[in-house]
Amino acid sequence: MKGQAMTGEAALIGAVQAFNKDTDIETLPERLESVWDILSEYHGGNFHAAEEMLSRSLLKQMAGSTANAERVRRYPRTWNVLGAVFARTPLFSLAKSLADWKFIGILQQTLKELRGAENETQPQTNGTKDVEMADAPAPESSSSPRKRKRPDSLVFNIEAQRTTAGCLQTAEALLEALRILLARCEIKLVDEPPTHRMGAEHVKSLFSLSAADAIGILVPILHLCTLAVDGAVGESYREQSSWLSTLNSVWGLHLQGPSDASEVASHLSHLATRLLGKLTDVADTGPLGIESSTQERWTRDLRRFLSRNLILPARAAFLNKGGQSILQTAVEVSAASAPMTFPVIFDLVGKSPREVGGNTSIKDYETWVQAVFDTIFTTSKTIHFLKGLAGREALTAMRRVLKMAAERGAVLTAQSLRSVCKEYALGQRSDDWSLLLSIVTLNPDAFLLSDEGKELLDQILDKTKYSSSLNQVDQEKSGQFIVLLANGYAQARDLSSFVKTWLKYLDSPKSEGKLEPLWAQKELVDTVAKLVQSSLNADQLAELVAWLSSQEASAGKVFILAALSSGVTREEFVDAANMKIFDAIMAQKVSKKDAPVISACRWDDAARTLAEGTLEEAGQVWSQVGSYLKKTLKKSSADDEDTFAAFKCCVAAWLSNYLEGPDEEETSKLVCSFLGRLEEEASDSESKSRYVSWILEDEPRLVSMVVDKIGKVPDIILALVKPNSDDDMAGLTHASTVGRVLLKECDTGNQKLTDTLIDTVITVIDESEAGTFKPSTKDAVLFLLSAPMETLSRSQREAIMKTLIAHLPRASKKGGGLGVEYWKPVLSLMIKLMEEPTFYDGMSFSHLETIGGGLLSATDDVAEARHIFRLLHQLAVLTIRQMASGNLDSREKSYLSGAKAALQGQASDNHAVARIVLLHAFFSTVQEPKTVPRLEKAGLDFSGLGDVLFQIASSVVTAGKWRGMKLLALLFALDALDSLGRDAIKRALSSAVKPLLKTSNKLVDEGIQAGWAIRMFLADHFLEALESPFKIKLDMEVSEQGEIKKTAIEVPVLRQYVDAVVRHADESTKLQYLKELLLEDCPEQNNILGRLLIIDQLVHHLKGSRPSPTSSPQDFDLAKAHSILTKSLPALTALPHIIQTTKTILSLLDQSPASMKQFNIDLTLSRVSLLANSSPFQSLVVSQPHAYQPLCSLLEVIIKRHRHRLEGHFHVLLSPLQDLLRLLLSRCQSNTPTWEKNAQCFSRLLTLICEPTAATTAASGGSNHVVLESEKDRAKRYAGQYMYLVLMQYVKCQLEYAAPPHAVKETLEKEGMYTIIRITSLEGLKIMSEGMDGGGGWCLGSCGGGGRGLGGGLGCRRLGWKKVVMDGCIYLLGVVYIITGGATNNSQNPESRVGFSGCLGT
Repeated sequence: MKGQAMTGEAALIGAVQAFNKDTDIETLPERLESVWDILSEYHGGNFHAAEEMLSRSLLKQMAGSTANAERVRRYPRTWNVLGAVFARTPLFSLAKSLADWKFIGILQQTLKELRGAENETQPQTNGTKDVEMADAPAPESSSSPRKRKRPDSLVFNIEAQRTTAGCLQTAEALLEALRILLARCEIKLVDEPPTHRMGAEHVKSLFSLSAADAIGILVPILHLCTLAVDGAVGESYREQSSWLSTLNSVWGLHLQGPSDASEVASHLSHLATRLLGKLTDVADTGPLGIESSTQERWTRDLRRFLSRNLILPARAAFLNKGGQSILQTAVEVSAASAPMTFPVIFDLVGKSPREVGGNTSIKDYETWVQAVFDTIFTTSKTIHFLKGLAGREALTAMRRVLKMAAERGAVLTAQSLRSVCKEYALGQRSDDWSLLLSIVTLNPDAFLLSDEGKELLDQILDKTKYSSSLNQVDQEKSGQFIVLLANGYAQARDLSSFVKTWLKYLDSPKSEGKLEPLWAQKELVDTVAKLVQSSLNADQLAELVAWLSSQEASAGKVFILAALSSGVTREEFVDAANMKIFDAIMAQKVSKKDAPVISACRWDDAARTLAEGTLEEAGQVWSQVGSYLKKTLKKSSADDEDTFAAFKCCVAAWLSNYLEGPDEEETSKLVCSFLGRLEEEASDSESKSRYVSWILEDEPRLVSMVVDKIGKVPDIILALVKPNSDDDMAGLTHASTVGRVLLKECDTGNQKLTDTLIDTVITVIDESEAGTFKPSTKDAVLFLLSAPMETLSRSQREAIMKTLIAHLPRASKKGGGLGVEYWKPVLSLMIKLMEEPTFYDGMSFSHLETIGGGLLSATDDVAEARHIFRLLHQLAVLTIRQMASGNLDSREKSYLSGAKAALQGQASDNHAVARIVLLHAFFSTVQEPKTVPRLEKAGLDFSGLGDVLFQIASSVVTAGKWRGMKLLALLFALDALDSLGRDAIKRALSSAVKPLLKTSNKLVDEGIQAGWAIRMFLADHFLEALESPFKIKLDMEVSEQGEIKKTAIEVPVLRQYVDAVVRHADESTKLQYLKELLLEDCPEQNNILGRLLIIDQLVHHLKGSRPSPTSSPQDFDLAKAHSILTKSLPALTALPHIIQTTKTILSLLDQSPASMKQFNIDLTLSRVSLLANSSPFQSLVVSQPHAYQPLCSLLEVIIKRHRHRLEGHFHVLLSPLQDLLRLLLSRCQSNTPTWEKNAQCFSRLLTLICEPTAATTAASGGSNHVVLESEKDRAKRYAGQYMYLVLMQYVKCQLEYAAPPHAVKETLEKEGMYTIIRITSLEGLKIMSEGMDGGGGWCLGSCGGGGRGLGGGLGCRRLGWKKVVMDGCIYLLGVVYIITGGATNNSQNPESRVGFSGCLGT
């Protein structure tokens, strides 16, 4: 190696000398190539004179303004060689060379020249200009895309070098050389010479430029990045991904000054934001000319640069001094590409990091966002060329900005949104509904709280009167606008005003009796119905109904009243408005001009009134609607919408009068007669299906009522289970639905209905051809499979079994070609039937053999075949148990004797699987302890079948060459042998161990689960054959959501394998297995979960105990296992790994408390705190909120099982509690059930600490002494000394982070924080009072919202001490006074939440 280094060094010296001797510029490429070839193979030695000489020579030739110097600077190989020299030359010497030959000047000149390619052909960005509308057509067709071919070899021609491709090639080499140089300055070597650090600082000093000079380097880099992005798709350069990180490094070395942010805003903001817009696809420009990985890295690096050097300084200047010059400059400079740059600036502002623990309040942040938005809006209006196309640019920019703000829930003032609406949304020719939709999403008050806003709203809503003039997209968006407007009125507690507006615009101006589609949409009706009870009280609803009643008759009036009625469900609302709404609707006369939807509204409201009202009210309703219903149901077409609504109303009337109501006879006859008419007249099968679906899903009780009334099942219900004569397709497409009907009717005891349906289904199977599985037969089997067992009488079960046996494929058909899709449901139904006593006619063991023969040809897949043969085994066990466990009469004896004779006969190799399955099922059943005496008493002896089973199974195992059906036979043979003696197995199968192991390994490698079944058998009986049973590859591919996408072994099978390995092992062997698994090297990522599952299953087999006095500290035990697992917890990043590890730790803490030491408890608490504070885990909680709950479970088990170990260590518990609370409040931004569950888990911890049970305060370790009740009080007093710090942390987080969702906040306070108040001593409360400023006091006093918090809810904010004796409330009153008294002056002003001073324990 030394000789090779000397040879390389000598070659390099020779090449450099030759390079310097030849001064002909035309031979430069050849000379550089020879040097480059040597540098590519020679990686440096102890001497660097040649490299220094080479760098000086190159820099000398690159300096100057001549054409040849430019050729050298533009030649990529020049920079390749310099990059290699930068990597080898000592920094101290290199710095001097770079300084002597003015490297920075050469760099600036080169980048300036490369930037010139921008003006060559003015390339466009993939078919869409920055200034074009997003939906404008692309100027280039996809059939002839513009290509930018990369040269096959480097060229030294100045014209070629000045092309875009040539400039990008040079940029690639230049920026890579620059990256190498700057990276070397950051590398810190352990044994570095003293001159290395000095040289690094000297090199850095070369880049200590003024901001203006540094920008001279950065601007060309941004131009080159833009050229690369705009290039042809699919073309890439090797080192592009580091370009922008190099830009960050260069800027980080410049001489920093107070005007840096202004310089960035003036010179870089336009280029950078436009480039970032292309990278983030703001304008939806399609594929870029760079790879996706490069795109992601550039986006990340550019965001970081702009956030640090533009957005954050601008925010600081605004919040500290009110200055907006930086922001104003950046926006104005970027206005030339407003559709691309304005959304990027707003996006950077919204995603810029918030100051954690600082003095910036949420209000300040919202003010900053508002200022940015106002600046963007103002600039968009004042661009000097806002005419023609530029006006469209401003509109596109504002549309994108507002859409982004709406998606993120930004808080913008109503006034600014109104200004945008007037300027851009409302046009003379057409309106921009996308912009209007974003405005109403952001702040509906823009249209509601001022006269100006109401005028704008009237102008907007007037456009909805003629929705036919809008295109389809605008119709959808205008419909969404109206729905969001309704929500806005509800938020303003003024839903009544929206209803009045609704009535104004609902009636169509074109034709009487019809509705405007936008205002009659179902989404609006559902929204208003949902808002009625939450936005109005009962009196307000009654007043609204009265106002509607006073209005003149119209179709819209009926429609709105019906919509309000659909939202009335609570009792107080029903009493206040139910009949009033009905009377208001019926007060308007029925007209032939009414649209069907209006008539349907009448019937729907009447149906709801009947369902919710009393019997007396039902009579009043029927007296008004009865005559109309009769006419509608008799004369109107069944396909009409209003007829369907009338039918539902009539059913509601019958239900309200059911069982001796005054109108029961009339309503029941009307329903039954219409059902008969429906079968005859409904021409549309979909229409008939609508009636049937509604009956089965919404009113299944009607079926039973009709059967009681007419004595039979309605034909439209029976049609579901009767085959169709045309195509033999059953109408039973909703078998599960009909099954629910049977379940319901089973409860009501209507046996006539269930018997009719089941008998009909049995007939369907009986009449079908044997050995076939048509859809009608399949649906019938599925129907019976889903029917509740209670609905099937014994005679029906026997009839079904007899029918199924008769329907089996004939032996001559060799299975009839029936596959798994037939055998699975049929065998499952047979098993369901045989679970109850079922002795059908002609019952014979040969039926099981017939089934076994049919299964042989069902499938070639071993896994599927194994499953259906297991079903056969289950069926055989149930059948034989019925025959062997009852009275052994002639029928039973004949069956058992015939089975014995059949099983003792010879079976062909092809039928070995079925014979082993049936023989195993028979022998295991007749050998059951309760069965053997009964059989012996009857003179039946089946003991010889065990030898037959052993002989057949062992012959299969020793045969070898297990593939296909032979492999299937092997699996069932091993299952059968497991139930026989271990000693006999060892003697008979010892010679087959190696072939079995080889087959198992091969199958496992191929991903076939059958290999694990063989391995389990070997682990149970021949464990010594497996040298290391747990050193196996367990490849489990896990998705980002934590689900196992692909696995080499199923989790239950893996656990069974562990059970087989340790079934006969002692405690020390199990511990040794566990030790090896925990101490082995970290496996591959996909193998981690499998190893964790093995560890978890092993832990369940270990019995923890206290260490014996003779045990050595070096001995491995469960405490050490816990320590290893817990220490590994913070290093895990995948959610399944974290969940599984915490489950195992929980098992150790819960099931083996005696084995745990104080160190284990403290370690668990510290690791929970560490994990809660780690950035990767916090990011994981945002995407997968349920990752939070395992950490709470760890604390819960410690509090419940190890509370005695917290004595003297309670401060260790406080840290994870505070960290978990901070994690919950800082990351919870959405009101989802998972976050509410997380809040409940944390509140549970507080309850366990502050309200302990007697069991949790008992000393663990096996003590059985009686715990006095005072022990709980002592635990409360002890916890009260510390827990106030958690409450202070809660207040602190309220001030630092955005307010959590209401459900989360309410859960935390009602279930958690109140318990802390109850146990905190007066001294602790005084400490809290002194540690809080005005903001903290206000926050705590307003807990719970609406003045019903810890302070306001008791009405004692300013009351002082009072004598109130009511279940100890005097104590809580004093608590609240102390908490809120210190903040009295500021408690009424939410804006005073400016911080949290003197907070202890945070």
